[in-house]
Amino acid sequence: MSVAALLAVGALVLAGCTVPTAEGDDGKTGEKFQVRDPSGPALVLDSTDPAELALTASQAFFHASPIAVIASADDVDARATAAATGAAVTAPVLLTDGGVSDTNVVAELERLGAGTVVVVGDEQAVADVGPAAGDAEVVRFDPGALSAAAEAAASAGKGGAGTGDAGKDGAGTGDAGTKEDAKVELPTADRLHAADLAGLRADIPDVSDPELLQEILVAVDPKPGQEAAIGTALAAGAVPVEVPGGDVAAHAGTVETIRALKPLGVVGIGAEFGAAEDLGWQVAVATSGATLPDGSLQLFPGRYVSTSYTVPAGIADPAADAVRAVDAAATNGELLGGSPLVTVTASVRSSAPGEDGDYVDEQPLELLTPAVEAIRDAGQIVLLDVAPGVQPLAAQLDDLEPLLTKPGVGVSVHPEFRVAGNGAESGSVPVAELQEVVDRLARIATAQGLPQIMLEVHQSTAASVVDRSELRIPSQVAVVFTAAGPAAGQATAGGVWADVANDLPAHAVLGWSAPSEVPADATSILPTEPLLGLVSAG
Repeated sequence: MSVAALLAVGALVLAGCTVPTAEGDDGKTGEKFQVRDPSGPALVLDSTDPAELALTASQAFFHASPIAVIASADDVDARATAAATGAAVTAPVLLTDGGVSDTNVVAELERLGAGTVVVVGDEQAVADVGPAAGDAEVVRFDPGALSAAAEAAASAGKGGAGTGDAGKDGAGTGDAGTKEDAKVELPTADRLHAADLAGLRADIPDVSDPELLQEILVAVDPKPGQEAAIGTALAAGAVPVEVPGGDVAAHAGTVETIRALKPLGVVGIGAEFGAAEDLGWQVAVATSGATLPDGSLQLFPGRYVSTSYTVPAGIADPAADAVRAVDAAATNGELLGGSPLVTVTASVRSSAPGEDGDYVDEQPLELLTPAVEAIRDAGQIVLLDVAPGVQPLAAQLDDLEPLLTKPGVGVSVHPEFRVAGNGAESGSVPVAELQEVVDRLARIATAQGLPQIMLEVHQSTAASVVDRSELRIPSQVAVVFTAAGPAAGQATAGGVWADVANDLPAHAVLGWSAPSEVPADATSILPTEPLLGLVSAG
């Protein structure tokens, strides 16, 4: 992916803040040093080629630098050393022998205004770099040993330079001896001996008191091949936060760290961080402080048990009446082994078109709101159950959006109730119609800094969502396909379960309908394969 394309992705707004670029002067020559605030509040550098990843990092974090560090992408030790060197001397790190040509490296050095290039390695390494240094002055840097900090990390088995992976490793291409999921140490300056660095600094321009980035976070789950890009981020002043698996919301400690840092922007290094929009949402919700009732940001893994509730007509105090549903949900949760969840009827099918012609009767928002708030106050998840009628599924969310902007409130839909019209046949919807609901909920979560929103899709046949497997599920939304029972109070039939559970979209979760009579040992009736995320207890 080109840098222009990468920089165009981060179009979210995090607190509406921008960070000014920071600069300084090379104390020896007056050449400029200037870091840059990566475009947008969220950016993901996702190239899997180490040299290309290093180049995009240099372009993302630096406007100008009198110095650059270069190493071979094929040499694992040189990569790690170069990354730590860049962090130590506040210089971007570039790699040769990868997916970037020497011409591209020279062009980047010229863009940076780098008159000095530090080449990591022996004399042969300097000779091999050759044309990639362009007209820049070459300074060789070949430290003899790791620092005590690096050796301690290596001896603890954490990986990184000095762990026995010296030499050619294919730079993360899957060659023998390379582990794609191996972890490497952060390439911080303390991985190099102070004496080695002092000798190097005597041979290169001195950037006097450089102004570095402030309150920019770099999210990493360090893998082989990412060292140079991470070293460049650290050189620019970005604050590193390790995010195992690239999933901010899945780790309470990571969330607390980000909440304490309150970053103005975030850059993820590695494809595991997904799209910039997803990373931006995870950081936004981490800093917003909004959580689900149990304090988490994600709904799954886990299991929920739902209880249905309708605000009675003419009720004077919906909040007080909703306590009945809260108590029933708690009982069902204990009986069936899951967190309580209440499905609140927001609309029902109608045999008449009504004034708006949609064949749906909606409950007034002024009745739903106090009931929903009472359930949320009790620490339970809420799903607003909507009937589609003749309108697309997403049309039913318009009037409910004030409730959907509250943490822990989701939606339950019924594609099989769809009335023919507006691009759908009776009893089914195209996947694009369900995708519109997913995307709408994702936008709400992103805009409001909300934790994950649940979308339950009731099905007695998988065919009720045409081309269902093509549904794209972003991290902001948890989609549950619930295999319906044949009638109220009846369990999901085996054939229906097998059908609905087959060929699910990626990241989808399954739900199952429980019978009215539940045995003392509820586990005896619950399906075990695939993973069950929701039990509809009625």
